[in-house]
Amino acid sequence: MVATAHREYSEQVANRSSQTSGAYTQKLFKWFLPQYQGQSIGKNVYEICSTYPDFKEFWIDECQLPETFQTWFSTTSLYVWMAMVRIRADPSAKHYNQGLVDYFFRDTEDRIRASGIKSSRIVNDTLKDLVSSFKGTVMSLDEGFARSDAVLAAAIWRNLVPVDEAVLPIDAVTKYVRMQLQRLDKCDIAELSSGAFVFEPVDFKNCKQE
Repeated sequence: MVATAHREYSEQVANRSSQTSGAYTQKLFKWFLPQYQGQSIGKNVYEICSTYPDFKEFWIDECQLPETFQTWFSTTSLYVWMAMVRIRADPSAKHYNQGLVDYFFRDTEDRIRASGIKSSRIVNDTLKDLVSSFKGTVMSLDEGFARSDAVLAAAIWRNLVPVDEAVLPIDAVTKYVRMQLQRLDKCDIAELSSGAFVFEPVDFKNCKQE
């Protein structure tokens, strides 16, 4: 009986050890699943999109867009959209793009609050409006991307130019967007998701010639 009891106890210990080991392994490897990687990859990609070159030199000085929060949001939306187009080709696109958009709007919220707005209601209402605006931007840019340069140019103009005084060289900017999309298409997803990809600056000379 003693031997039998000892054997049963040993089996129970072994089973508990196996279950504990299995739970630990499951917990460890879950971080390699797309739904858990989405946020960290989204953060890496957003850092690429939010540090795009030429915000002041090109979009503000050359194009004469007002140096405002809305201009920042509109131009950043363009770069976020370009990254989203590339990510869509990946099987885990849903999780990665969600992480990217999440970080975009976290930064957006931080900027709204940093502007001096303290009311949570106003912040939330503003974010709702911006989310709706972003969805519209993505839809119009997607349509332009799929149809033609003329439709894409119209979408860029409609979403980036809030004032009549702007002098956005639309043909050159459309060409620039197409070129960046081509570069992204050739970029390995691992390079993009690690934050190694860099957007090229807008070619001022080319823009002026256009």
